[in-house]
Formats: sequence, structure tokens, C-alpha cells
Amino acid sequence: MSPPKCYTVGELLALLKLSRSTFFDHLAQGQLPFLEELQPRIANRRRFRADLVDRYLAGQWNAPRSFRRAG
Repeated sequence: MSPPKCYTVGELLALLKLSRSTFFDHLAQGQLPFLEELQPRIANRRRFRADLVDRYLAGQWNAPRSFRRAG
């Protein structure tokens, strides 16, 4: 069985067009619900499930594609 496809933080920054600090701020605040971290980390690098990210980018996630706060 092959390991699941995943994205690293650097790849997600490019895909989501976010700065590193904005990415981690949104992650800490729970504003990126489509991200699921894979365990264990490899060499202390965070990895995230690619299938969920790909669904979000394809518009198949039931949430708006905006990272701005409402209000």
C-alpha cells in the first residue's frame, strides 16, 4: 500500500497564495478546516492530506474560498 499523497507547508503556501505568517495564523485559529495533518511528521516537517486540499481548491468544499474574517 502506498503512502497517501500529501502537501508540505511550502507547497500549501504556493497553492493557497498565502504568506507563511498568515497561513499559520489561520491554521491556529481553525480557519483552514480542510487541512488535516498527517502523523508522524517526517524530519519534523508537517504534511497535510492532499485529497482534502485538492477538493477545496476544486470548489467541492462546502465553504467559501476566502480566508477573510466575516464582518
